[in-house]
Amino acid sequence: MMNPLHVFLRLCIGLFLTIPNHDLAAAKLPNFVFFLVDDLGWGDLGCYGSEFHETPHLDKLASEGMKFTNAYSACTVCSPSRAAIITGRYPGRLHLTDWITGHGRRNPKLLIPKWKTKMDHELNTLPEALKEAGYRTQFTGKWHLMPIGKPDFKEHYPDSHGFDINVAGREWGQPKGRGKYFSPFGMPNLDDGKEGDFLTDRLTDEAVKFVKESKDKPFLLYFSYYTVHGPIMAKPALLEKYKKKAASFEKRKNERVHPAYAGMIESLDDSVGRVLAVLKETGAVDDTVVIFTADNGGTSEQSSGGLRGAKALSYEGGTREPVIVKWPGKVKPGSVCEVPAIGMDFYPTMLEMAGLPARPKEHLDGISLVPWLTDASRSPTRESLYWHYPHYHKTKPYGAVRKGDWKLIEFFEDGKLELYDLKNDPSESNDLADSNPRKRDELLDDLRNWRKSVDAQMPTLNPNHGKTSVAPKPNRRSGQSTKPVSTPLGQVSASSYQVGNPPENALDGNLGTRWAASGEAVPQWWMLEFSKARQLTGVEVSWKNPTWYSHKVEVSDDGRKWKTVSDASGKKTVPTQSGHTFSAKAKFLRVTVDALGSGWATFTELKPLFKAE
Repeated sequence: MMNPLHVFLRLCIGLFLTIPNHDLAAAKLPNFVFFLVDDLGWGDLGCYGSEFHETPHLDKLASEGMKFTNAYSACTVCSPSRAAIITGRYPGRLHLTDWITGHGRRNPKLLIPKWKTKMDHELNTLPEALKEAGYRTQFTGKWHLMPIGKPDFKEHYPDSHGFDINVAGREWGQPKGRGKYFSPFGMPNLDDGKEGDFLTDRLTDEAVKFVKESKDKPFLLYFSYYTVHGPIMAKPALLEKYKKKAASFEKRKNERVHPAYAGMIESLDDSVGRVLAVLKETGAVDDTVVIFTADNGGTSEQSSGGLRGAKALSYEGGTREPVIVKWPGKVKPGSVCEVPAIGMDFYPTMLEMAGLPARPKEHLDGISLVPWLTDASRSPTRESLYWHYPHYHKTKPYGAVRKGDWKLIEFFEDGKLELYDLKNDPSESNDLADSNPRKRDELLDDLRNWRKSVDAQMPTLNPNHGKTSVAPKPNRRSGQSTKPVSTPLGQVSASSYQVGNPPENALDGNLGTRWAASGEAVPQWWMLEFSKARQLTGVEVSWKNPTWYSHKVEVSDDGRKWKTVSDASGKKTVPTQSGHTFSAKAKFLRVTVDALGSGWATFTELKPLFKAE
């Protein structure tokens, strides 16, 4: 006769074996900390090659997890990339293809399509999927996924798309509170704290608080930083630290050496370190998956780690991102994965990590990275990655495909094609479109077939392009007018400006702010009227965007008749600062940009130089 205890044990084992796998996993659901950084370049971290920036916590994270070397954002600008992560779908499929609300261009050759400025509520997002499985979810930081100016604007905060708690998420693409990165912040559910408090630190306080309060449930902390997006502002002590470091730093490569930016990077690293520390403090560290990435490339090619281009451009520097994944007990510490990955992959990856069923009807364009996280030597199973940007920015409308080591870019205005072998030419310096027509045409067919498959919207020809009789529509981001504004130096005005980047910013002594013209039309001018005629010896201009500016400096006694005192027209060098030396007594000073390589006319500071009186 069988022992009654043995009978009982057999029954228990039988019941255990009948429990579905995902129910077993549910008993041990991992926590997730997802770090998403704004405008971080591929080469901005120490573990990705930066020698000037100090990122010890992120370097340690990479040593404890896996570093991806061919990971990408889904778009070269922020809102589409963010939506792609949340939904697991290409921006081209979502029809959310530009940052909200996007740039305008006066009477362009192509008319941009009528694209979406929100995520449809019918979509089941990553946080919603985790929430259904019992997760507690918090969004912290930059959201920028709200239909500005639309009736349903208030229906698209983070807590309407799967997050239990929203801290600081609103329609802003950058800090726009009165203190910008310093208190007061003007963000929902974020206390302004005291004078001098720094935004990244305050957001980290809220992230740490959430982790401490989530001991009894699995959690998703989605920490979406505003940093390192402009305005470039650092805490005073860090600014001074990196000014001193820059003074003696030996720059051995094309690396960004910008004290305020470096200070922001260190604050980011400190924030990551604080969150990792609270995981250890609460005993959650071994049960927590940590993912670190960014939404698009850095704003300077000097942040791109030797890659070509930067944010808002079609080249690798605009979309290749740092990605680090730490999965305790699963990912080999210090491992490196060269397999191409993209933002939509995080949704199915996190579901599989949690032992939850895949949702292929939701994350249509992502694949789980778990096979490569657990075996970095595995070969890729996906042939191609795609990008679709039917808009004007620093770039003209384009599409791109990466297939294996090959990348093709198609510019929609004129059909120009560029082909690069990324394995042998990662900096995209040798266009092979003419010398390898077979590969060019193969990738072009692939790209165009993909666009059809996702119903990607295409720009259309503008029938009024080139007709001077057509009055250009006003740019919706420009100021109402260019009425003179009083500053300590005098009255300042400009031909146009973007909201948030008025002409007086160029005189505030802060390299973190700027004047920016509205749209890409030229010429554009910036003018300063002194209270009385002043004896000038020159002017220094600190340019914002990494492109060339054809420009000239003029002076006038009455604001009607102008004399050119320094002429840089036609020059195609890429300056960070340009100095103009001259001698003139004038009541008016004007800088006019008549052509530029890409983007729009913009500079952070203009400093008139006066003769000692």
